[in-house]
Amino acid sequence: MTVAALEDVRDVLAVCPGVVDAAVVMVVRESVGPVRVAYVVPGGPGFDVGVVYGCLRGALPGVAVPAAVVVVDAIPVGADGSVVAGVLPVPDLRGLRPYRSPGSARQELLCTVFAEVLARPRWGLDDDFFVMGGESIDAMLIASRVSAAVGAELSINEIFDAPTVAELDRLLDTLTTEAGR
Repeated sequence: MTVAALEDVRDVLAVCPGVVDAAVVMVVRESVGPVRVAYVVPGGPGFDVGVVYGCLRGALPGVAVPAAVVVVDAIPVGADGSVVAGVLPVPDLRGLRPYRSPGSARQELLCTVFAEVLARPRWGLDDDFFVMGGESIDAMLIASRVSAAVGAELSINEIFDAPTVAELDRLLDTLTTEAGR
């Protein structure tokens, strides 16, 4: 599958639960380079950004999932109908979710591998490979090191599709269960 265009990502957002309006723009940050940022207008109380992330991850390849989902009151548009990106709030790309520490030896190992490969002082269960600046070469290194450590063969696509330690840990559960059959 090819990496989705910004319009394709917006189309997926349009069908996510609770999203009334959305825009997707590329934002360039020195620390992570160019990343996609989704801006969404929620449809009322009880809106859950986690549900939106789940919707995006279920419909898009990992590299196409926006690094941030920012909730706004309205999407600003110019006279020509295009999004006025300069008016949108600047996203916080330092780590989008609160730090959650590993709860098992395998999660600790995965956090250590991600932190070492991406030169971070620590890595939490929900830190996202893409948001933290991961690239294809990093995914190859992570896949290789994790495969050797846990005895389950991983590809870079599996790192792309499970970009957090929590997701990769669940994937490894599935792989080891299937291998044990």
